[in-house]
Amino acid sequence: VQHIKRHNIVLKRELGEGAFGKVFLAECYNLCPEQDKILVAVKTLKDASDNAHKDFHCEAELLTNLQHKHIIKFYGICVDGDPLIMVFEYMKNGDLNKFLR
Repeated sequence: VQHIKRHNIVLKRELGEGAFGKVFLAECYNLCPEQDKILVAVKTLKDASDNAHKDFHCEAELLTNLQHKHIIKFYGICVDGDPLIMVFEYMKNGDLNKFLR
């Protein structure tokens, strides 16, 4: 799992909220060598329990191994400080469910 420094993530606006946390549009610096910054979606974890942390890390490991051109790209995690963050490719049309509706 790639670790991303918190200072490289700049939150722009909230995109949504779920049971486990919020999703934000963000800029991420130093993620891709060919670009200074890229737009990403970040998922934050609001529960700080040990079980939530364990589930977070298990999900990150699973997503790292799940790479396919038809699946949104998972870039990595930020665990230096709270909240814990997962960094994903940003899709301007939202998720597939929203797009189909």
